Amino acid sequence: MKPPWVRLTAETPQMMSFLLSKIKGLNKVKLVDTSFVWTEPHSKRIKLKLTIHKEVLNKFLMQKSFIVEFVEEWVQCDDCKKSFTPHLWVASAQVI
Repeated sequence: MKPPWVRLTAETPQMMSFLLSKIKGLNKVKLVDTSFVWTEPHSKRIKLKLTIHKEVLNKFLMQKSFIVEFVEEWVQCDDCKKSFTPHLWVASAQVI
């Protein structure tokens, strides 16, 4: 992820919409249903069950359910790194 950072609470509608925006190709199908699938809290995995609906081959309707898995990565922003790490070095040198 790149800044700006977003703080989301687990299994909320805001998190659902954020995760759905990260899935490519969803604009080509109709999203019928979404739900969170329970995982262990320490696993750093978020699973969504999606049900999509699409018209194929002369108005035949296809409906499919599948699970999408996201992995959480814990990263500090640059300002937080500077405030919690007093021994951070920043230097510039000019060579002639």
